[in-house]
Amino acid sequence: MPLSFSVVDARFYVREVRTRLPFRFGAETVESFPLLHLALEVQSGNAVSTGYAGDNLLPKWFDKDPTKNAERNVEDLLLSAEIAAEVYRAAGEAPSLFALWREAYPECQRRAQAAGLNKLVGAFGSALFERAAIDALGRRHGTSLRELLLGDGIGLRPEEVHGETGPDHVRAWLSAAPAPSLALRHTIGLLDPLSDAELGEGAPDDGLPRTLSDYVRQQGLRYFKLKLGGDVLADLLRLESIAIVLDSLISESYHASLDGNEQYKSLDALLKLWAFIGKSPKLARLRAALLFVEQPLPRRAALDPEAAAGIVAIGRELPVIIDESDDDPQSFKAALALGYAGVSSKNCKGVIKSFLNRTLVEARRARGESVFMSAEDLTNLPIVPLQQDLATVRLLGIEHVERNGHHYVRGLDHCSIAEREQALQRHGDLYERVDGGAVLSVRGGRLKVGSLETPGYGVALEPDLDAMIPLETWKRRPAQHTVR
Repeated sequence: MPLSFSVVDARFYVREVRTRLPFRFGAETVESFPLLHLALEVQSGNAVSTGYAGDNLLPKWFDKDPTKNAERNVEDLLLSAEIAAEVYRAAGEAPSLFALWREAYPECQRRAQAAGLNKLVGAFGSALFERAAIDALGRRHGTSLRELLLGDGIGLRPEEVHGETGPDHVRAWLSAAPAPSLALRHTIGLLDPLSDAELGEGAPDDGLPRTLSDYVRQQGLRYFKLKLGGDVLADLLRLESIAIVLDSLISESYHASLDGNEQYKSLDALLKLWAFIGKSPKLARLRAALLFVEQPLPRRAALDPEAAAGIVAIGRELPVIIDESDDDPQSFKAALALGYAGVSSKNCKGVIKSFLNRTLVEARRARGESVFMSAEDLTNLPIVPLQQDLATVRLLGIEHVERNGHHYVRGLDHCSIAEREQALQRHGDLYERVDGGAVLSVRGGRLKVGSLETPGYGVALEPDLDAMIPLETWKRRPAQHTVR
């Protein structure tokens, strides 16, 4: 039955993360950034428990407005979190988390948009509170994420948002036991070196993989995500270079997705790229390996019927999904009406929305439609953000997940020694010890995730808040994140 609760207190903490390799978001190259954590005290019944959530404050994904710099992007995300704190604190006792979300999410969006924030930024704050509340309820009642949903603990009522869905469609995706491991879909960014010959000066010599070739050899990767830049010829040449490496190192089959990253101004250009891919002998195996293409059009155009008129034609060759355009509970349904085949799950966009979208997938599959969800999140980092996102992916029954934060940041070096030791002890399937530290353990191209089945939301430890900086103290410091 649904668990009633009320928010007692909410506190934010920050730690600075420096990259081992720079990564690129559109025109920006990021070398360091803040990682935000939320500690949420919740009263359920006669006891108070604390739940946690966390996310990177990264520029140029939530908002790609060229007039806003990195500092403004971070400020906007923090404002979204602070708006959510005000809304969720003021809500009083709620009969269920879903009932609270039904009231709080639109209010967060109303206030965020009044402050000039877009919908993705506006959802960020609510997304933190959704996860932290689930974690607090799970810890309080000794139930895992899956057990919480199976027992109707959050009171999920998808039919209130999508009239074509119902309890049977929720049970359809909750009934299967979560997989003990997930395939890691390794992102190959626009700047990522493919081999040692492409390593520039200052490349890290820390014993960890540095190039695509390293990762394939050392981790046995078989799933990949290939970033596109929007220039047809440049993208074609980049894909050929990637294919040469993959084909030379992998004798059996492999799989890949393309990420348009909002870089294609029209679908005609994407169709031109696809035609070139079909004519290139170097891309024969890669073309056969492609699973889908993600968000080729800018978010403002992607759900416009005129701009998206070619989606159906492209979909006959390769399914197209939305990512940045999934900024509203109704976005996925609108995309399906235009011919898109899927939508991404990212905890930073809202976990309850992911549950609703997954339920909509079941309803449409029952009607014979070929629709699906993918799991994306380039920079997700240990401990709390990574594990909660993996717990969501595992629960949703998605078999492979984009994961690359461990490429750009050295393992758990940004965590305290105490956190690293607890992670190794309590999540020893997910991490391994390396040179006195801890890194994500990828074997045979897969992540073992069985230890995420733990009371709360996938994290069997408490983050070391004393090793972080309280948000109000951090905001008075000079900006530490580096973007060029």
